[in-house]
Amino acid sequence: MKRCGVYIRVSTEEQARIVDGSLVSQKNRIVEYVEYQNKLKANWGHIVEFYCDEGRSAKDMNRPEFRRMLADVQGGRVNLILATELSRLSRNIRDFCDIRDLLKKHQASFITLRESFDTTTASGEMMVFNLINYAQYERKQTAERISANWLSRAKRGLWNGGSIPLGYDRNPKNKGELLINDLESADVIKIFETFIEEGSVRKTQIRLIKEGIFNKKYTNKHGLDKGGNVFTVDTLQSLLTNPIYLGKREVAHVDGNRELVSAVWKPIIEEAFFNKVQERLHKNKNKYKPEDWKNHAFPLTELIQCSECGKAMGGKSGIGRKEKHFYYGHSQIKNPLAQELKPKCQVKNVRAYRLEEIVLKSLKQLLNEPGLIEKWIAIYKEKSISDWPEMQSRQKVMDTEIQTTAKKITNLVQRVSELPADLPADQFYEQIKQLNVKLADLKFAKEKLRSQSMQIMSEQINEDGLKDRIKQTINRLEISEPENQRPIFANLIKFIEIQPTKIKIGMYAPAKGAETPQDEETSSPFKATGTDGISINLKKEGSVIPFPQTRAGSSTVGIGARGGT
Repeated sequence: MKRCGVYIRVSTEEQARIVDGSLVSQKNRIVEYVEYQNKLKANWGHIVEFYCDEGRSAKDMNRPEFRRMLADVQGGRVNLILATELSRLSRNIRDFCDIRDLLKKHQASFITLRESFDTTTASGEMMVFNLINYAQYERKQTAERISANWLSRAKRGLWNGGSIPLGYDRNPKNKGELLINDLESADVIKIFETFIEEGSVRKTQIRLIKEGIFNKKYTNKHGLDKGGNVFTVDTLQSLLTNPIYLGKREVAHVDGNRELVSAVWKPIIEEAFFNKVQERLHKNKNKYKPEDWKNHAFPLTELIQCSECGKAMGGKSGIGRKEKHFYYGHSQIKNPLAQELKPKCQVKNVRAYRLEEIVLKSLKQLLNEPGLIEKWIAIYKEKSISDWPEMQSRQKVMDTEIQTTAKKITNLVQRVSELPADLPADQFYEQIKQLNVKLADLKFAKEKLRSQSMQIMSEQINEDGLKDRIKQTINRLEISEPENQRPIFANLIKFIEIQPTKIKIGMYAPAKGAETPQDEETSSPFKATGTDGISINLKKEGSVIPFPQTRAGSSTVGIGARGGT
Protein backbone atom coordinates (compact mmCIF):
# COMPACT_ATOMS: atom_id res chain seq x y z
CA MET A 1 0.00 0.00 0.00
CA LYS A 2 1.31 3.41 -0.98
CA ARG A 3 1.74 6.00 1.80
CA CYS A 4 0.87 9.26 0.06
CA GLY A 5 1.96 12.77 0.99
CA VAL A 6 -0.17 15.41 -0.76
CA TYR A 7 1.65 18.65 -1.58
CA ILE A 8 -0.38 21.77 -2.45
CA ARG A 9 0.97 25.29 -2.96
CA VAL A 10 0.11 28.77 -4.18
CA SER A 11 2.61 31.55 -4.81
CA THR A 12 0.85 34.51 -3.17
CA GLU A 13 -1.02 35.18 0.05
CA GLU A 14 -3.88 36.69 -1.97
CA GLN A 15 -4.42 33.33 -3.68
CA ALA A 16 -4.27 31.57 -0.31
CA ARG A 17 -7.01 33.78 1.17
CA ILE A 18 -9.56 32.96 -1.57
CA VAL A 19 -12.27 30.72 -0.13
CA ASP A 20 -12.69 27.58 -2.26
CA GLY A 21 -9.76 28.79 -4.37
CA SER A 22 -6.73 27.01 -5.79
CA LEU A 23 -5.65 25.31 -2.55
CA VAL A 24 -9.04 23.68 -2.05
CA SER A 25 -9.23 22.71 -5.72
CA GLN A 26 -5.79 21.09 -5.62
CA LYS A 27 -6.69 19.14 -2.49
CA ASN A 28 -10.02 17.89 -3.86
CA ARG A 29 -8.51 16.80 -7.18
CA ILE A 30 -5.85 14.71 -5.45
CA VAL A 31 -8.32 13.17 -2.97
CA GLU A 32 -10.53 12.16 -5.91
CA TYR A 33 -7.50 10.69 -7.68
CA VAL A 34 -6.61 8.51 -4.66
CA GLU A 35 -10.21 7.33 -4.30
CA TYR A 36 -10.32 6.45 -8.01
CA GLN A 37 -7.07 4.47 -7.79
CA ASN A 38 -8.38 2.54 -4.79
CA LYS A 39 -11.51 1.60 -6.78
CA LEU A 40 -9.36 0.31 -9.63
CA LYS A 41 -7.10 -1.62 -7.27
CA ALA A 42 -7.97 -2.47 -3.68
CA ASN A 43 -5.64 -1.01 -1.06
CA TRP A 44 -3.74 0.99 -3.69
CA GLY A 45 -2.80 3.59 -1.10
CA HIS A 46 -3.93 6.08 1.53
CA ILE A 47 -3.15 9.72 2.27
CA VAL A 48 -0.82 10.03 5.26
CA GLU A 49 -0.54 13.82 5.39
CA PHE A 50 -1.38 17.05 3.58
CA TYR A 51 1.44 19.57 3.17
CA CYS A 52 0.27 23.09 2.31
CA ASP A 53 2.58 26.04 1.59
CA GLU A 54 0.56 29.26 1.37
CA GLY A 55 2.15 32.21 -0.41
CA ARG A 56 5.39 30.36 -1.21
CA SER A 57 7.22 30.37 -4.54
CA ALA A 58 8.76 27.20 -5.97
CA LYS A 59 11.95 29.06 -6.93
CA ASP A 60 13.80 27.18 -4.18
CA MET A 61 13.20 24.63 -1.41
CA ASN A 62 12.89 27.22 1.35
CA ARG A 63 9.30 26.16 2.07
CA PRO A 64 8.43 24.87 5.59
CA GLU A 65 5.78 22.34 4.59
CA PHE A 66 7.81 21.14 1.61
CA ARG A 67 10.81 20.50 3.86
CA ARG A 68 8.56 18.70 6.37
CA MET A 69 7.32 16.46 3.56
CA LEU A 70 10.88 15.60 2.46
CA ALA A 71 11.73 14.81 6.09
CA ASP A 72 8.78 12.39 6.19
CA VAL A 73 10.08 10.78 2.99
CA GLN A 74 13.50 10.35 4.63
CA GLY A 75 11.84 8.91 7.74
CA GLY A 76 9.84 6.39 5.69
CA ARG A 77 6.44 7.83 6.62
CA VAL A 78 5.73 8.79 2.98
CA ASN A 79 6.77 6.85 -0.12
CA LEU A 80 4.68 8.65 -2.75
CA ILE A 81 4.32 12.40 -3.28
CA LEU A 82 1.17 13.61 -5.03
CA ALA A 83 0.77 17.07 -6.61
CA THR A 84 -1.52 18.54 -9.24
CA GLU A 85 1.34 19.57 -11.53
CA LEU A 86 5.11 19.47 -11.66
CA SER A 87 5.55 23.23 -11.14
CA ARG A 88 3.89 22.95 -7.72
CA LEU A 89 6.87 20.88 -6.56
CA SER A 90 9.71 22.88 -8.11
CA ARG A 91 10.55 25.54 -10.67
CA ASN A 92 14.30 25.10 -10.29
CA ILE A 93 16.17 22.46 -12.27
CA ARG A 94 18.92 22.02 -9.67
CA ASP A 95 16.44 21.60 -6.81
CA PHE A 96 14.41 19.14 -8.85
CA CYS A 97 17.51 16.99 -9.40
CA ASP A 98 18.14 16.95 -5.63
CA ILE A 99 14.49 16.01 -4.96
CA ARG A 100 14.65 13.23 -7.54
CA ASP A 101 17.87 11.82 -6.04
CA LEU A 102 16.38 11.91 -2.54
CA LEU A 103 13.27 10.01 -3.68
CA LYS A 104 15.40 7.38 -5.41
CA LYS A 105 17.58 6.97 -2.34
CA HIS A 106 14.57 6.29 -0.11
CA GLN A 107 12.69 4.19 -2.68
CA ALA A 108 9.96 6.79 -3.06
CA SER A 109 8.35 8.37 -6.13
CA PHE A 110 6.03 11.18 -7.17
CA ILE A 111 2.92 11.54 -9.33
CA THR A 112 1.52 14.75 -10.81
CA LEU A 113 -2.04 14.78 -12.12
CA ARG A 114 -1.47 17.03 -15.12
CA GLU A 115 1.65 15.27 -16.44
CA SER A 116 1.89 11.50 -16.70
CA PHE A 117 5.41 10.53 -17.73
CA ASP A 118 7.21 7.28 -17.11
CA THR A 119 10.50 8.49 -15.61
CA THR A 120 11.99 4.99 -15.81
CA THR A 121 12.51 5.54 -19.57
CA ALA A 122 14.97 7.96 -21.16
CA SER A 123 12.24 9.79 -23.14
CA GLY A 124 9.99 10.16 -20.08
CA GLU A 125 12.84 11.50 -17.99
CA MET A 126 13.78 13.97 -20.72
CA MET A 127 10.19 15.30 -20.88
CA VAL A 128 10.07 15.82 -17.12
CA PHE A 129 13.32 17.81 -17.13
CA ASN A 130 12.11 19.86 -20.10
CA LEU A 131 8.96 20.76 -18.18
CA ILE A 132 11.01 21.88 -15.19
CA ASN A 133 13.20 23.96 -17.51
CA TYR A 134 10.12 25.67 -18.96
CA ALA A 135 8.74 26.30 -15.46
CA GLN A 136 12.07 27.83 -14.41
CA TYR A 137 12.13 29.96 -17.57
CA GLU A 138 8.59 31.18 -16.93
CA ARG A 139 9.40 32.10 -13.33
CA LYS A 140 12.56 34.00 -14.31
CA GLN A 141 10.79 35.82 -17.14
CA THR A 142 8.02 36.92 -14.79
CA ALA A 143 10.60 38.07 -12.24
CA GLU A 144 12.42 40.08 -14.91
CA ARG A 145 9.22 41.87 -15.95
CA ILE A 146 8.36 42.73 -12.35
CA SER A 147 11.92 43.92 -11.62
CA ALA A 148 11.92 46.14 -14.72
CA ASN A 149 8.60 47.69 -13.64
CA TRP A 150 9.85 48.30 -10.10
CA LEU A 151 13.06 49.87 -11.40
CA SER A 152 11.09 52.19 -13.67
CA ARG A 153 8.84 53.26 -10.79
CA ALA A 154 11.83 53.75 -8.48
CA LYS A 155 13.56 56.01 -11.01
CA ARG A 156 10.41 58.16 -11.08
CA GLY A 157 10.63 58.48 -7.28
CA LEU A 158 7.53 56.38 -6.52
CA TRP A 159 7.02 54.18 -3.45
CA ASN A 160 7.15 50.48 -4.42
CA GLY A 161 5.62 49.12 -1.24
CA GLY A 162 6.85 47.65 2.02
CA SER A 163 6.71 48.91 5.59
CA ILE A 164 5.85 52.61 5.76
CA PRO A 165 8.59 54.47 7.69
CA LEU A 166 7.89 56.51 10.81
CA GLY A 167 6.77 60.04 9.88
CA TYR A 168 4.84 59.10 6.73
CA ASP A 169 1.52 57.56 5.67
CA ARG A 170 0.57 56.15 2.30
CA ASN A 171 -1.56 58.42 0.14
CA PRO A 172 -4.92 56.62 -0.23
CA LYS A 173 -5.44 58.25 -3.65
CA ASN A 174 -1.98 57.32 -4.97
CA LYS A 175 -0.24 54.30 -3.44
CA GLY A 176 3.07 55.30 -4.99
CA GLU A 177 3.17 58.50 -2.91
CA LEU A 178 3.73 59.13 0.81
CA LEU A 179 2.18 61.90 2.90
CA ILE A 180 3.78 63.46 5.99
CA ASN A 181 2.19 62.44 9.30
CA ASP A 182 2.47 65.58 11.44
CA LEU A 183 2.62 63.80 14.84
CA GLU A 184 5.14 61.18 13.74
CA SER A 185 7.30 63.64 11.80
CA ALA A 186 7.83 65.57 15.05
CA ASP A 187 9.14 62.34 16.61
CA VAL A 188 11.50 61.83 13.65
CA ILE A 189 12.96 65.31 14.07
CA LYS A 190 13.29 64.65 17.82
CA ILE A 191 15.21 61.42 17.12
CA PHE A 192 17.74 63.16 14.86
CA GLU A 193 18.21 66.00 17.37
CA THR A 194 18.62 63.54 20.26
CA PHE A 195 21.34 61.65 18.39
CA ILE A 196 23.34 64.85 17.84
CA GLU A 197 22.98 65.68 21.56
CA GLU A 198 23.90 62.21 22.84
CA GLY A 199 26.54 61.36 20.23
CA SER A 200 25.82 57.61 20.02
CA VAL A 201 23.00 55.36 18.84
CA ARG A 202 22.97 53.38 22.08
CA LYS A 203 22.53 56.45 24.30
CA THR A 204 19.89 57.79 21.90
CA GLN A 205 17.98 54.51 22.19
CA ILE A 206 17.88 54.66 25.99
CA ARG A 207 16.74 58.28 26.00
CA LEU A 208 13.96 57.63 23.46
CA ILE A 209 12.61 54.84 25.66
CA LYS A 210 12.53 57.17 28.68
CA GLU A 211 10.74 59.86 26.65
CA GLY A 212 8.19 57.40 25.25
CA ILE A 213 9.13 57.61 21.57
CA PHE A 214 8.52 54.30 19.79
CA ASN A 215 8.56 53.00 16.24
CA LYS A 216 5.61 53.28 13.87
CA LYS A 217 2.30 51.78 14.95
CA TYR A 218 0.00 50.58 12.18
CA THR A 219 -2.73 48.11 11.24
CA ASN A 220 -1.72 45.48 8.69
CA LYS A 221 -3.83 44.10 5.83
CA HIS A 222 -5.21 41.38 8.11
CA GLY A 223 -6.57 43.99 10.54
CA LEU A 224 -3.99 43.28 13.23
CA ASP A 225 -2.25 46.04 15.19
CA LYS A 226 1.50 46.04 14.69
CA GLY A 227 4.48 48.17 15.73
CA GLY A 228 4.56 50.67 18.57
CA ASN A 229 7.63 48.94 20.05
CA VAL A 230 10.86 50.37 21.41
CA PHE A 231 13.66 51.09 18.97
CA THR A 232 16.53 48.61 18.86
CA VAL A 233 20.04 49.76 18.00
CA ASP A 234 19.67 48.32 14.49
CA THR A 235 16.26 49.88 13.71
CA LEU A 236 17.44 53.23 15.07
CA GLN A 237 20.59 53.07 12.94
CA SER A 238 18.44 52.31 9.91
CA LEU A 239 16.16 55.28 10.60
CA LEU A 240 19.06 57.70 11.01
CA THR A 241 20.59 56.67 7.66
CA ASN A 242 17.35 56.49 5.63
CA PRO A 243 17.41 59.02 2.75
CA ILE A 244 13.62 58.91 2.61
CA TYR A 245 13.61 61.72 5.18
CA LEU A 246 15.42 63.92 2.63
CA GLY A 247 12.59 63.45 0.15
CA LYS A 248 14.73 61.03 -1.83
CA ARG A 249 14.75 57.32 -2.52
CA GLU A 250 17.55 54.88 -3.33
CA VAL A 251 17.51 53.05 -6.65
CA ALA A 252 19.40 49.74 -6.93
CA HIS A 253 20.52 48.89 -10.46
CA VAL A 254 21.14 45.42 -11.88
CA ASP A 255 24.91 45.97 -11.94
CA GLY A 256 24.92 46.60 -8.18
CA ASN A 257 25.31 50.38 -8.38
CA ARG A 258 23.00 52.58 -6.33
CA GLU A 259 21.85 56.14 -6.84
CA LEU A 260 19.61 58.64 -5.06
CA VAL A 261 16.75 60.20 -6.98
CA SER A 262 14.19 62.82 -5.96
CA ALA A 263 11.04 61.24 -4.54
CA VAL A 264 7.44 62.35 -5.00
CA TRP A 265 7.02 62.98 -1.25
CA LYS A 266 8.19 65.94 0.81
CA PRO A 267 11.26 65.81 3.09
CA ILE A 268 11.11 65.90 6.91
CA ILE A 269 14.81 66.56 7.66
CA GLU A 270 16.89 69.33 6.09
CA GLU A 271 19.82 68.08 4.04
CA ALA A 272 22.50 69.96 6.02
CA PHE A 273 21.25 68.50 9.31
CA PHE A 274 20.95 65.00 7.79
CA ASN A 275 24.56 65.19 6.54
CA LYS A 276 25.70 66.25 10.01
CA VAL A 277 24.15 63.11 11.46
CA GLN A 278 25.85 60.92 8.81
CA GLU A 279 29.24 62.47 9.60
CA ARG A 280 28.83 61.64 13.29
CA LEU A 281 27.74 58.07 12.51
CA HIS A 282 30.76 57.63 10.23
CA LYS A 283 33.05 58.97 12.92
CA ASN A 284 31.63 56.52 15.48
CA LYS A 285 31.94 53.62 13.04
CA ASN A 286 35.62 54.19 12.29
CA LYS A 287 36.73 55.02 15.83
CA TYR A 288 39.56 52.73 17.02
CA LYS A 289 39.11 50.41 14.02
CA PRO A 290 42.32 49.77 12.03
CA GLU A 291 41.72 48.02 8.70
CA ASP A 292 43.74 44.91 9.63
CA TRP A 293 41.32 43.77 12.36
CA LYS A 294 37.89 44.83 11.23
CA ASN A 295 36.71 41.39 10.11
CA HIS A 296 36.91 37.73 11.12
CA ALA A 297 35.67 34.76 9.08
CA PHE A 298 34.12 32.81 12.04
CA PRO A 299 34.51 29.41 10.29
CA LEU A 300 32.67 27.55 13.10
CA THR A 301 29.44 29.55 12.69
CA GLU A 302 26.22 27.43 12.81
CA LEU A 303 28.09 24.57 14.53
CA ILE A 304 28.39 25.99 18.05
CA GLN A 305 25.69 25.57 20.69
CA CYS A 306 25.43 26.20 24.42
CA SER A 307 25.11 23.04 26.54
CA GLU A 308 22.93 24.82 29.13
CA CYS A 309 20.28 26.62 27.06
CA GLY A 310 20.73 24.70 23.79
CA LYS A 311 20.81 27.89 21.72
CA ALA A 312 23.27 28.61 18.92
CA MET A 313 26.29 30.79 19.64
CA GLY A 314 27.12 33.00 16.67
CA GLY A 315 30.09 35.14 15.75
CA LYS A 316 30.42 38.42 17.69
CA SER A 317 32.99 41.15 18.11
CA GLY A 318 33.90 43.81 20.66
CA ILE A 319 36.28 46.75 20.76
CA GLY A 320 39.00 46.90 23.41
CA ARG A 321 41.46 49.66 24.19
CA LYS A 322 44.14 48.40 21.81
CA GLU A 323 42.48 45.76 19.65
CA LYS A 324 39.25 44.25 18.48
CA HIS A 325 38.11 40.98 20.07
CA PHE A 326 36.30 38.24 18.15
CA TYR A 327 34.28 35.60 19.95
CA TYR A 328 31.34 33.20 19.69
CA GLY A 329 28.49 34.11 22.02
CA HIS A 330 24.76 34.17 22.68
CA SER A 331 22.49 36.49 20.72
CA GLN A 332 22.55 40.02 22.07
CA ILE A 333 19.51 41.49 23.80
CA LYS A 334 19.55 45.02 22.42
CA ASN A 335 16.36 46.18 24.15
CA PRO A 336 17.21 47.73 27.55
CA LEU A 337 13.71 46.84 28.80
CA ALA A 338 14.29 43.14 28.12
CA GLN A 339 17.56 42.55 29.94
CA GLU A 340 15.90 39.82 32.00
CA LEU A 341 15.78 37.73 28.79
CA LYS A 342 19.56 37.51 28.66
CA PRO A 343 20.79 33.91 28.98
CA LYS A 344 21.82 32.93 32.51
CA CYS A 345 24.36 30.39 31.26
CA GLN A 346 27.79 30.18 32.91
CA VAL A 347 29.59 30.53 29.57
CA LYS A 348 28.68 33.83 27.92
CA ASN A 349 31.37 34.09 25.24
CA VAL A 350 34.22 31.97 23.84
CA ARG A 351 37.26 33.59 22.20
CA ALA A 352 37.09 32.78 18.48
CA TYR A 353 40.82 32.32 17.82
CA ARG A 354 41.23 30.14 20.92
CA LEU A 355 38.23 27.91 20.15
CA GLU A 356 39.25 27.43 16.51
CA GLU A 357 42.79 26.54 17.65
CA ILE A 358 41.48 23.98 20.17
CA VAL A 359 39.21 22.31 17.60
CA LEU A 360 42.03 21.95 15.06
CA LYS A 361 44.51 20.68 17.70
CA SER A 362 41.93 18.15 18.93
CA LEU A 363 41.44 16.78 15.41
CA LYS A 364 45.21 16.43 15.02
CA GLN A 365 45.44 14.68 18.38
CA LEU A 366 42.95 12.05 17.18
CA LEU A 367 45.34 11.17 14.38
CA ASN A 368 48.61 11.45 16.28
CA GLU A 369 47.78 9.60 19.51
CA PRO A 370 47.91 5.81 18.85
CA GLY A 371 44.79 3.84 19.75
CA LEU A 372 42.63 6.87 20.58
CA ILE A 373 40.06 6.48 17.80
CA GLU A 374 39.87 2.70 18.35
CA LYS A 375 39.15 3.27 22.05
CA TRP A 376 36.19 5.52 21.32
CA ILE A 377 34.80 3.23 18.63
CA ALA A 378 34.65 0.52 21.31
CA ILE A 379 32.80 2.91 23.65
CA TYR A 380 30.36 3.81 20.87
CA LYS A 381 29.66 0.12 20.21
CA GLU A 382 29.07 -0.51 23.92
CA LYS A 383 26.65 2.41 24.13
CA SER A 384 24.78 1.26 21.02
CA ILE A 385 24.37 -2.24 22.44
CA SER A 386 23.01 -0.76 25.69
CA ASP A 387 20.24 0.94 23.68
CA TRP A 388 19.13 -2.34 22.10
CA PRO A 389 16.98 -3.63 25.06
CA GLU A 390 14.99 -0.37 25.03
CA MET A 391 14.22 -0.83 21.34
CA GLN A 392 13.15 -4.41 21.99
CA SER A 393 10.77 -3.13 24.68
CA ARG A 394 9.27 -0.61 22.26
CA GLN A 395 8.70 -3.40 19.74
CA LYS A 396 6.73 -5.37 22.34
CA VAL A 397 4.54 -2.33 23.04
CA MET A 398 3.86 -2.00 19.30
CA ASP A 399 3.00 -5.72 19.09
CA THR A 400 0.37 -5.24 21.79
CA GLU A 401 -1.09 -2.18 20.04
CA ILE A 402 -1.18 -4.03 16.71
CA GLN A 403 -3.06 -6.94 18.28
CA THR A 404 -5.54 -4.56 19.97
CA THR A 405 -6.21 -2.67 16.72
CA ALA A 406 -6.65 -5.89 14.73
CA LYS A 407 -9.12 -7.13 17.34
CA LYS A 408 -11.14 -3.90 17.08
CA ILE A 409 -11.36 -4.34 13.30
CA THR A 410 -12.54 -7.95 13.71
CA ASN A 411 -15.22 -6.87 16.21
CA LEU A 412 -16.50 -4.11 13.91
CA VAL A 413 -16.66 -6.49 10.94
CA GLN A 414 -18.63 -8.92 13.10
CA ARG A 415 -21.09 -6.20 14.14
CA VAL A 416 -21.60 -5.14 10.51
CA SER A 417 -22.38 -8.72 9.54
CA GLU A 418 -25.05 -8.89 12.27
CA LEU A 419 -26.81 -5.65 11.24
CA PRO A 420 -30.26 -5.86 9.64
CA ALA A 421 -30.18 -5.38 5.87
CA ASP A 422 -32.21 -2.14 6.01
CA LEU A 423 -29.83 -0.36 8.44
CA PRO A 424 -26.94 1.75 7.00
CA ALA A 425 -23.40 0.69 7.97
CA ASP A 426 -21.51 3.73 6.68
CA GLN A 427 -20.31 4.74 10.16
CA PHE A 428 -18.87 1.28 10.79
CA TYR A 429 -17.17 1.21 7.40
CA GLU A 430 -15.50 4.58 8.13
CA GLN A 431 -14.21 3.30 11.50
CA ILE A 432 -12.90 0.14 9.87
CA LYS A 433 -11.16 2.24 7.22
CA GLN A 434 -9.45 4.45 9.83
CA LEU A 435 -8.38 1.44 11.90
CA ASN A 436 -6.91 -0.25 8.81
CA VAL A 437 -4.83 2.85 8.13
CA LYS A 438 -3.67 2.91 11.75
CA LEU A 439 -2.83 -0.81 11.59
CA ALA A 440 -0.75 -0.31 8.44
CA ASP A 441 1.14 2.59 10.05
CA LEU A 442 1.82 0.55 13.20
CA LYS A 443 3.14 -2.39 11.19
CA PHE A 444 5.37 -0.10 9.16
CA ALA A 445 6.70 1.62 12.31
CA LYS A 446 7.40 -1.76 13.92
CA GLU A 447 9.30 -2.96 10.85
CA LYS A 448 11.32 0.24 10.76
CA LEU A 449 12.18 -0.11 14.48
CA ARG A 450 13.16 -3.73 13.93
CA SER A 451 15.47 -2.70 11.07
CA GLN A 452 17.04 -0.01 13.25
CA SER A 453 17.68 -2.46 16.08
CA MET A 454 19.24 -4.94 13.68
CA GLN A 455 21.39 -2.17 12.22
CA ILE A 456 22.63 -1.22 15.70
CA MET A 457 23.72 -4.79 16.32
CA SER A 458 25.47 -5.12 12.95
CA GLU A 459 26.76 -1.61 12.21
CA GLN A 460 30.49 -1.02 12.54
CA ILE A 461 32.51 2.16 12.21
CA ASN A 462 35.10 2.30 9.44
CA GLU A 463 38.21 3.21 11.45
CA ASP A 464 40.40 3.85 8.42
CA GLY A 465 37.62 5.85 6.76
CA LEU A 466 37.27 8.07 9.84
CA LYS A 467 41.02 8.66 9.98
CA ASP A 468 41.09 9.50 6.27
CA ARG A 469 38.20 11.93 6.71
CA ILE A 470 39.90 13.74 9.60
CA LYS A 471 43.20 13.82 7.69
CA GLN A 472 41.57 15.26 4.57
CA THR A 473 39.78 17.89 6.65
CA ILE A 474 43.03 18.99 8.32
CA ASN A 475 44.84 19.14 4.97
CA ARG A 476 42.09 21.27 3.42
CA LEU A 477 41.94 23.61 6.41
CA GLU A 478 45.69 24.22 6.26
CA ILE A 479 45.63 25.27 2.58
CA SER A 480 42.33 27.19 2.65
CA GLU A 481 41.70 30.83 3.46
CA PRO A 482 39.67 31.40 6.66
CA GLU A 483 36.64 32.62 4.70
CA ASN A 484 36.55 29.27 2.83
CA GLN A 485 36.90 27.00 5.88
CA ARG A 486 33.27 26.96 7.07
CA PRO A 487 31.99 24.23 4.67
CA ILE A 488 35.13 22.16 5.33
CA PHE A 489 34.43 22.11 9.08
CA ALA A 490 30.73 21.44 8.44
CA ASN A 491 31.48 18.32 6.36
CA LEU A 492 33.20 16.67 9.30
CA ILE A 493 31.69 18.30 12.40
CA LYS A 494 28.00 18.01 13.28
CA PHE A 495 28.01 20.23 16.38
CA ILE A 496 30.32 21.91 18.90
CA GLU A 497 28.81 22.01 22.38
CA ILE A 498 30.25 24.55 24.82
CA GLN A 499 30.28 23.58 28.52
CA PRO A 500 31.79 25.51 31.44
CA THR A 501 34.81 23.19 31.72
CA LYS A 502 35.05 21.46 28.35
CA ILE A 503 34.03 21.47 24.70
CA LYS A 504 32.30 18.56 22.95
CA ILE A 505 32.46 18.09 19.22
CA GLY A 506 30.00 15.87 17.33
CA MET A 507 31.57 14.35 14.20
CA TYR A 508 30.35 12.35 11.20
CA ALA A 509 32.01 8.95 10.84
CA PRO A 510 31.71 6.51 7.89
CA ALA A 511 30.26 3.04 8.43
CA LYS A 512 32.05 -0.04 7.18
CA GLY A 513 31.15 -0.64 3.57
CA ALA A 514 30.59 3.08 2.86
CA GLU A 515 32.81 4.69 0.28
CA THR A 516 35.61 6.80 1.68
CA PRO A 517 35.86 10.20 -0.06
CA GLN A 518 38.91 10.50 -2.26
CA ASP A 519 41.27 13.42 -1.84
CA GLU A 520 41.33 14.42 -5.51
CA GLU A 521 40.55 18.12 -5.22
CA THR A 522 42.08 19.48 -2.07
CA SER A 523 40.67 22.95 -2.73
CA SER A 524 37.02 21.86 -2.36
CA PRO A 525 35.25 20.21 0.62
CA PHE A 526 34.27 16.56 0.40
CA LYS A 527 30.71 15.40 1.06
CA ALA A 528 30.11 13.71 4.40
CA THR A 529 28.75 10.18 4.04
CA GLY A 530 28.12 7.20 6.28
CA THR A 531 26.81 7.03 9.81
CA ASP A 532 26.48 9.92 12.28
CA GLY A 533 29.62 9.28 14.29
CA ILE A 534 31.28 7.82 17.39
CA SER A 535 31.87 9.11 20.91
CA ILE A 536 35.15 10.75 21.86
CA ASN A 537 36.09 13.30 24.51
CA LEU A 538 39.31 15.13 25.33
CA LYS A 539 39.10 16.63 28.82
CA LYS A 540 42.03 18.93 28.19
CA GLU A 541 44.85 19.18 25.71
CA GLY A 542 47.31 16.32 26.15
CA SER A 543 45.10 13.97 28.21
CA VAL A 544 42.19 11.69 27.39
CA ILE A 545 39.37 10.28 29.55
CA PRO A 546 36.32 8.19 28.59
CA PHE A 547 33.12 10.14 28.01
CA PRO A 548 30.59 8.49 25.65
CA GLN A 549 28.10 10.96 24.21
CA THR A 550 24.88 10.36 22.22
CA ARG A 551 22.41 12.89 20.85
CA ALA A 552 18.92 12.67 19.37
CA GLY A 553 19.00 9.01 18.46
CA SER A 554 22.32 9.16 16.65
CA SER A 555 25.88 8.61 17.74
CA THR A 556 28.31 11.48 17.93
CA VAL A 557 31.90 12.32 18.57
CA GLY A 558 32.50 14.43 21.67
CA ILE A 559 35.85 16.18 21.99
CA GLY A 560 36.43 18.51 24.92
CA ALA A 561 39.14 20.93 25.99
CA ARG A 562 39.41 22.42 29.48
CA GLY A 563 39.90 26.10 30.12
CA GLY A 564 41.63 28.76 28.09
CA THR A 565 38.55 29.65 26.08
